[in-house]
Amino acid sequence: MKLSHRLLPATAALLLTGLAAGCATGSQPASNTSGDSATITFSFWGTNSEAASLKAIAAAFEQANPGSKVTTNWIQSDYEQKLQTSIAAGTQSTVMEISNTSLAGFAPSFAEQTVDPGKYVQPNISSAMQFQGKYYAMPFAAKPKVMAINTDAFKAAGVPLPSATTPLSLDEFKTIAAKLSHGDGKARVFGSSNLWYRGWLTAAGGGYYNADATQCTFGDQTGVSTAQYVVGMQKDRSAPTSLDIEGQDQAQWFAAGRLATFSDFGPWTVADFAKISKPNWSLVPVPGKGFPMEVDGLGIAKNATGKQLETAKKFVEFASTQQVAQDQLIQGNTALGVPIIEASTPTLEKVLPADRNLAAFTTALKSGIVGVSVAKEAQLSGDADKGMTSYTPLGSGKDDVAKILPELAAKCTQALTQ
Repeated sequence: MKLSHRLLPATAALLLTGLAAGCATGSQPASNTSGDSATITFSFWGTNSEAASLKAIAAAFEQANPGSKVTTNWIQSDYEQKLQTSIAAGTQSTVMEISNTSLAGFAPSFAEQTVDPGKYVQPNISSAMQFQGKYYAMPFAAKPKVMAINTDAFKAAGVPLPSATTPLSLDEFKTIAAKLSHGDGKARVFGSSNLWYRGWLTAAGGGYYNADATQCTFGDQTGVSTAQYVVGMQKDRSAPTSLDIEGQDQAQWFAAGRLATFSDFGPWTVADFAKISKPNWSLVPVPGKGFPMEVDGLGIAKNATGKQLETAKKFVEFASTQQVAQDQLIQGNTALGVPIIEASTPTLEKVLPADRNLAAFTTALKSGIVGVSVAKEAQLSGDADKGMTSYTPLGSGKDDVAKILPELAAKCTQALTQ
């Protein structure tokens, strides 16, 4: 999954060293948000290419708004930890990137915003930036998942290619994955990549939490049956286990022909797969209801005032709704995310030839499921994942998922409500 920036809050001891360590060469540290200057500071995480997209959006805003200045603060590691530290010290940037998965933990430090859901390709995009019924960030990029298929493997096995627009059912996928699997040992070709439990739980119609974030629900019947589905495909050797892939890149497995399908394909994966000519490949929807869709937004510091607040509001609106900004999410064949306005949705589709079907991202964007934001999400899901990995065949354990998952969910709910 693509949420490596999500980390636990920082301690005060990191105050003096954390921010400086997170700034790239040429980027300026965050500054105070008060005053009458039209200069704002903007903090964000990301790879080189993702940072290039965000800096390009900032530059486009400056060009469209003469007299305004956006000073970028690229935090390359421990993003949320350093963000928490700067907020505690009152040195946070005027505008801060935030994922919908982490919004709940930062909402008290963000100014409330006004968001028009009608400006985006589907309502889940704007609602992802809500916490307790109020908007605390403006969306600017979505990160839906799709599935890559090795079309050569399908043809060799005599299996019809999946629809480019309609997802397979989970039962259909399981049957196809079995047919595509063959060989032994390190020469084994798996019909599926390793199955990310949380993703497949969403595909099955379940989730880690209920709608109002008062219960952890992965231990219910859907959660257990999904875990059994994953374990069953591993046992049948239609999908590798977490131990099989430990320390290895599944994209490289796909390039080597060892995977017939790769189901954890986000927009950031396009650049890696653009280099793959053999085996032939294309994209299709993730089976079932699809994987969780991350939405990234821009929060404004609660203590921003005067011209800085005015400029910050203009900047987040620009990044969120203007085509000249949304098109900058794509840099070459690398995508920070999928544009969220209708005018820019074709931008990613044109990066590679039509037979690669990058249009699958547009399909996934319009139906993407966004989960509820939970304040202690990193801790809660981390503890749950650790338990599943340690005790059940979802990881290295041997205990029955039907016994362990309800126990872990009960502990999760207890921690959630404390």
